[in-house]
Amino acid sequence: MKNLLIHITFLLFICGSFAAHAQQPVKDKAWQLPLNANTYLKLNWIPAGTFTMGSPETEPGRKADEGPQTVVTLSKGYWMAVTEVTIGQWKAVTGMNVRDKVNKLLSDTTHYDFMGKKMLIRDFMSFDKNNPDKVLANENEELPMYFVNWYEAMAFCKKLTEQEHTAHRLPKGYEYTLPTEAQWEYACRAGTQGGIYTATTDSIAWYGDNSGKNYTGKGFGNPVTGSRNVAGKLPNQWGLYDMLGNLWEWCYDWYGPYPGGHITDPKGPATGIYKVNRGGSFGSGVNDERSADRATNPPNEDSAWRGFRIALCPVK
Repeated sequence: MKNLLIHITFLLFICGSFAAHAQQPVKDKAWQLPLNANTYLKLNWIPAGTFTMGSPETEPGRKADEGPQTVVTLSKGYWMAVTEVTIGQWKAVTGMNVRDKVNKLLSDTTHYDFMGKKMLIRDFMSFDKNNPDKVLANENEELPMYFVNWYEAMAFCKKLTEQEHTAHRLPKGYEYTLPTEAQWEYACRAGTQGGIYTATTDSIAWYGDNSGKNYTGKGFGNPVTGSRNVAGKLPNQWGLYDMLGNLWEWCYDWYGPYPGGHITDPKGPATGIYKVNRGGSFGSGVNDERSADRATNPPNEDSAWRGFRIALCPVK
């Protein structure tokens, strides 16, 4: 009887180990990341490759910091989230919805660094601490999560990394993180070389020219507008939605100039003042809705125009 129990225990251990291995992300295949018992986050595989980062001087809307164009090789593939992290997905991981997050922001008495000056976040953003409704737009769970600063986005990724390591679902040498600026642009372009990854901006992006049309509920400006449910427009060629428009997306990198020439696996400057965000938002002009467009913000800044998208990348 004792030998039988040992044998059964051994078989259960082997089966459990096999199941844990089988549930890991597989290269070249999409991955459904479990956030809790009822919520998943889908990521698509992005193959290794080489592309030209930045824009030519002839591209309409081009900004000076989009050059010199630089040939970038990403030596390893990675997974990129199909959508921006939603309010529902954020809640599944952190336990907070967007209203909870705004109330936390407004009551925070910590002085953070904003370009060398110590300030409360609410003061930097000119928010009334007693009026969360004045800064909130719609709150349904399919909207991209907004009011997330860079550090909070990275903490979200770190928590996922720890969760998946404990569950034995984390591929060796990979971590959940924000994509580097190069990884973001490569994934956005999805093999294309033009200003956008399809023929018309309206077909792929919620931005300043169309986000107010038929918009309902709470929002900003006149006409009232705000972000829209994720995946409401067409995806790019690698199945990623809202790479342009809806919300700006934090990248891993500190902001800095491009080096030109040919580089491999860049991750930005070692230090800086601003973090890069990409992709434009529901309030941006059409020139911000381009694969090469760059924007910057202090990493402590929380905004209704900014969210994030996670990636499963080689450890930096």
